[in-house]
Amino acid sequence: MRLNNIASWRMSLDSASAMMDCALWIRAAERLQIPPDPLVPGPLDIDRPPSPISTGDQVIAEQWLGWWLSLIAPHRENRPLDQTLEPAHDTPDPLGLAPYPLLAALVARRWPQAIEWHNARRLRDAEQHPAASLIPNLVVQDLERTVGRRMRPFNLEFILLPVRDDVIRRVDDERYLVPERVFHGPGWAAWLRGLVSRIG
Repeated sequence: MRLNNIASWRMSLDSASAMMDCALWIRAAERLQIPPDPLVPGPLDIDRPPSPISTGDQVIAEQWLGWWLSLIAPHRENRPLDQTLEPAHDTPDPLGLAPYPLLAALVARRWPQAIEWHNARRLRDAEQHPAASLIPNLVVQDLERTVGRRMRPFNLEFILLPVRDDVIRRVDDERYLVPERVFHGPGWAAWLRGLVSRIG
């Protein structure tokens, strides 16, 4: 990213938030069969998820999908605001889980295990990948040399997800869900170059 007084480009690379990570962990632990949706990634990258404590029924799975969309794509929610809903105060996401009482009760019970897994994963990742990626800067510099001009201003956000998946999911024009295995794999730079060449 250039830092100057003119409009420029910006790319952010962020690990999934604790809430997103733990939502994926709860889906895995409870063996939830989520209704198909283009923004639902593949399975969590975990070898032995813990045993479920619920029946993992379809109602909970549908509520999980609503919660997931509220975390990654709140603009997609079609649910009207219900002022009568009681916040789910015993959960880490009182407003996001308020419309989903069955899931909220499950999240409240599972949260200590989920956040423990999330924290351990963050420490492990920091040891394995200590340096920030220079690929975005290198991609932009190479494209600018190729086209002979600066890139037009753009803003991109990439959220890295710990999933066993090879699909990059477009949330909107600026936000993408990127599996960590893709981000750390050999094809990331080429994919990013293709995207930046189209928008910059």
